[in-house]
Amino acid sequence: MEKVFYNEVDMVVKEGRLTDPAKMPRTAVIPIVRDKDTGYLNAAPYSAGVMSINPLQVLFGVKSWDSKFTFRDADEFVVSVPRRDQIDNMWVMACSLPHGIDQIEIAGWTELPSREIETPGIKECPLNLECRKAHFIQLKQPMRALIIGDVVGVSIDSDLLKLNRSDVLRQFPMHEATSNPYTGLYGPSILSGELIGLESTSPRRKRTDEGDKTYVSKAELHQPENQDVLMNAIWPRPSYILMSLDEQSNTKALPVSGGLLMSARPSIQVPIPRDSDSYKNIKKRGEFILSIPVRSEIRNFENLEKNTSEGLEAAGLTLLEPNQIDTPGICECPVNIDCKSVLLEDVQGTNYAILVGRKVGLSVDKEIVGYENMMHLYSRYIYAVMDWGMVRRWGFHDVNNLSVKPLPSWGSRSHGGWWTGPEQYQAGMQFWLLELVQSGYLSEEEFFKIRRWLSWWRREGFPAPEPLRSELRNYLTHLFKMMVWAHRDYDKWHEIHDYLKRFAYEGIWQSP
Repeated sequence: MEKVFYNEVDMVVKEGRLTDPAKMPRTAVIPIVRDKDTGYLNAAPYSAGVMSINPLQVLFGVKSWDSKFTFRDADEFVVSVPRRDQIDNMWVMACSLPHGIDQIEIAGWTELPSREIETPGIKECPLNLECRKAHFIQLKQPMRALIIGDVVGVSIDSDLLKLNRSDVLRQFPMHEATSNPYTGLYGPSILSGELIGLESTSPRRKRTDEGDKTYVSKAELHQPENQDVLMNAIWPRPSYILMSLDEQSNTKALPVSGGLLMSARPSIQVPIPRDSDSYKNIKKRGEFILSIPVRSEIRNFENLEKNTSEGLEAAGLTLLEPNQIDTPGICECPVNIDCKSVLLEDVQGTNYAILVGRKVGLSVDKEIVGYENMMHLYSRYIYAVMDWGMVRRWGFHDVNNLSVKPLPSWGSRSHGGWWTGPEQYQAGMQFWLLELVQSGYLSEEEFFKIRRWLSWWRREGFPAPEPLRSELRNYLTHLFKMMVWAHRDYDKWHEIHDYLKRFAYEGIWQSP
């Protein structure tokens, strides 16, 4: 297949066209963390990846200042994973609400007490991973902070353990895939449920009735009788080939499963064994290529795993001439990403390091450039899925990604999404409220009334005194809960107007 190459300048100028082919759909999760100073819970959707299976560790990145400081100071958190039919609840939690307003309550969910840590999860989510912070990396500003969590407990819906792996994958997890131009939101995808590879041979253990949730601690997670919990806690992992050069310019190809390939810079965050030649090569040269294989190359990928010392040719793969960097890619892979290493740091307590890189070039099959829907590409990417007997099988994304209902105010006019904005929450909230006014959903009087309440809630140095502050927080939580859900039910706006009329605007808070 003829390739088209884009250098680093092309990737900036034409980013709208080149961002999507250079990423793989990432699992959508909701980390919950408690602020050390205020005690408030902070919860919002992120994209995440599995970095290690034993010990089980997960990775995600945060961008906002508030979240960076909160996770930097926290020792623990919970990662909740929603089902496909909870997409509305998930996006409600993406709204940039003031710090301290209960996002779990606004989403219509309830807290789930944890067993090993103090931070709660979300009861309605089918999977909750209790985590202790294993690693925190603040990349150069304004880049994100990366958080690696060591899973110390797993809570999963007991009903899921009665299903086969394919049926579970059709329900969750969701993945952040293509962008929806009508909303500024991602158009999430799920796996199709099709699994290929070795069939599982281990007999299923019939669990006794354990209630709505089944819980397994870290100490018991890898025991054979708990494999049904472990395999569902290891969500599908993107798989690719890491290419590097040694000092003699010999090529090393390393098959990898796990980590994140995303659009925001730096976009490459992958695990790499510390005792591997690839680790040594990248540490010395500071460059590498990520080649993304597709369904037709599964057998070649597996051959490379079994015979890494024999090289690409023995695996049925051929080298692609290098472009932006000295390292070559792989001809049979439709996407090859030239990368410069930003960070290669050992993760203590494990045998791997986290490799972080930025894209400096992109080589793609010519046909991909013309794709209107990247799901045609994503549905060919391969994901490692653990099945019964802890057998690794291959799963694929459904070409028909989930749709997202357009919002009356989507925020994309200025910042690409209704939940976004500059680092401070006030900017994201400001644009959301202004666009609601422009769309006719809020009056100017209602806009200034809400702004005044927010100012009092957030005001540094002179916040509203207790118990007035707690009362104000409860009213704002109720108001925002109605507002964000009105995005999905437009008739609910009259209830919001009635609610706001109950409070006079005198520059001070007055209870009804």
